[in-house]
Amino acid sequence: MDYRYLHAFVVLARELHFGKAALRLNITQPALSRQIRVLEDQLGMVLFTRDRRHVALTVEGTQLAAEARSAVSHYEKMLSRASSLRKGYKGQLILGYVGSSILDPALTRLITCFREIKPDVEIVIEEHNVDEQLTLLIDHQLDMGLLRSPVPHFANLDYVDIATRSLIAAVPHTHPQAGAGKIALETLSGDTFMIQKDPPGVGLGWSALHACEMARFVPPKIYFTRDVAVAIGMVSMGIGVTLVPETQRSVTLPNVCYCLLHDPEVTTTLTLCWPKFRKSRELIEFVRSLTLG
Repeated sequence: MDYRYLHAFVVLARELHFGKAALRLNITQPALSRQIRVLEDQLGMVLFTRDRRHVALTVEGTQLAAEARSAVSHYEKMLSRASSLRKGYKGQLILGYVGSSILDPALTRLITCFREIKPDVEIVIEEHNVDEQLTLLIDHQLDMGLLRSPVPHFANLDYVDIATRSLIAAVPHTHPQAGAGKIALETLSGDTFMIQKDPPGVGLGWSALHACEMARFVPPKIYFTRDVAVAIGMVSMGIGVTLVPETQRSVTLPNVCYCLLHDPEVTTTLTLCWPKFRKSRELIEFVRSLTLG
């Protein structure tokens, strides 16, 4: 079976939109449709229902999607390992991260410390949301994951908090609070909020909603986004406001102003986790690097 067809299936199952899936795969929509049809013919079953407006997984498609994701992940991991060997590395460590952590000095410090003590091991970083990382960690497709707390705690994973940051507000430049250096969160109680879409009680999305609750209001309208970058982009368009880690302040977009918050309890914590019973040499060395620097 052609890897491209499985990959197309996985991406379309995630996006449920032919246009978006084709864009991610860097192919045309007709080419994507052909790949899906060929895969369905090979499997002898329909994986998606389609009409002009909607794409949905069939019952069979839903049952096979997880196995397809695993197969694609294993194949890509093999290619990545082979690439490391060709480059002369003796090992490889795959680190997942949430998009909002990429600008945090804690991530840079972790990778720098590890490279200093293990220069012969390649670090591969992959962006995944909280749900995806936890699934990949439990399935041993990731060696470690960098998440935003709170996160679900599983008995077969170890966790350590590595950095706590204040949340700040990103507002349009036309907002009444845009010129203020520091504001109370409650002054945004009438605004539309962009909030990262995380599972209930998990991640940056929950931290933002909890912060609003602590300030004794519920945003009148909420747009849920996949990541912080999209939320800040929507702020730039004047759609509403958002709360982001203070490290995102370096993201400069037209028409966006950042305001510190008077509310001291409005914070977010980066948490590193890894499979408890997976004792690879690279993983042990990485955990040791947490105590350095």
